[in-house]
Amino acid sequence: MSPTYDVINPATEKIVTTIEHFDLEATDAAIAKAAKAFETWRSVTPADRGAMLRRFAAVVASHKEELAALEIANSGHTRGNALWEVDNVVNVLTY
Repeated sequence: MSPTYDVINPATEKIVTTIEHFDLEATDAAIAKAAKAFETWRSVTPADRGAMLRRFAAVVASHKEELAALEIANSGHTRGNALWEVDNVVNVLTY
């Protein structure tokens, strides 16, 4: 089993989750999978890429409160700032 580390909520100092630490082998495997996925992605037309990103943006927007809550727990941001960050992600995806 790989080593793990805890993600701590800086506001409460409580553990939010535990994440596996990737070693070099796991990192190389992830990079190889990403490179393979890129080969498929590069064959998608720009119009279809845009449509996929807009659909993803809609999913992100539909989970705004949940994602903001995760950001608050992970970073200690205020609710307003976390909601702004989710909105910003949606804006970037739909640009």
